[in-house]
Amino acid sequence: MNIALTGSSGLIGSLLIKDLEAMGHKVLCISSSRSSHESNKYLYDEILSGKHVLEADCLMHLASLNSELKESDIDKEVALSVQAIKCMDILKCHDMIFFSSIKVYGDNSFYYQQFNEDSPLDPKCFYGVAKKKCEETIAKLALEQQLNFTIFRLPPLLINHSKSNLGKLFQLAERKWPFPSFRSGDSNRRSFLPYSLLKEVIYKTLDGSSHAKNQIFNLTSSKAISTNSLFRSIGDSVGKKIKIIYLPNFLFQLMMRVGKLELLLCRLYGNFDISNAKLKQEFNISDES
Repeated sequence: MNIALTGSSGLIGSLLIKDLEAMGHKVLCISSSRSSHESNKYLYDEILSGKHVLEADCLMHLASLNSELKESDIDKEVALSVQAIKCMDILKCHDMIFFSSIKVYGDNSFYYQQFNEDSPLDPKCFYGVAKKKCEETIAKLALEQQLNFTIFRLPPLLINHSKSNLGKLFQLAERKWPFPSFRSGDSNRRSFLPYSLLKEVIYKTLDGSSHAKNQIFNLTSSKAISTNSLFRSIGDSVGKKIKIIYLPNFLFQLMMRVGKLELLLCRLYGNFDISNAKLKQEFNISDES
């Protein structure tokens, strides 16, 4: 297949290029900043000009301004999705895969709740608001233009990579540094996405074993884990035994009284559990994934 890919310079995009090519697909990269026809990379404007005779069977839309959007960036983020859909017409492409975020449901919370695809959307940050609007825009334009879409909502990517938000934890584990933490980190539940699972789902989406057209899926591991379990699993992945130093609980309680520190603790020790039951059923994913 010919795959058009936006966001190829990001973490997931840069990894997917190699894996898509390994699967036998030809990848056309669409960029907002760089063009290199020798590397099969074109600017959005170059595609939209129609001067280049290019076609694609599927467009994978990964492009994003960043994950720390300001309110003024929301419309710009949505405009990227609109541009991607305009490119589909030029590329004679009718199928789109859009990578959204679990941030459309909200954010980490000390209150436990598991979210599924039917849960109300209540984004708390501008990035989540932008992704929610992108989903709505894609669904609307796809209906109007008779296009097919599949939307995957992603949690943080669990991978040892310098571009990953969790990359620093892997670096600490490799140096065998102890991890200071609290007992609250033994019982909270957070969802993550192993890159191997993302690759498996993309493979099944493209090879036709799934017929998930015009649907939304939570692309996440089957089991949410606690913060301290995350530390230990990162250590295991790099062959190191992680030592967790438990800080006293009274310190946790004191920090909870300070607004900014409370937000930091919620980010580290809050819950954000996402169900992937729908994904498992459609893509035949095992419980271990």
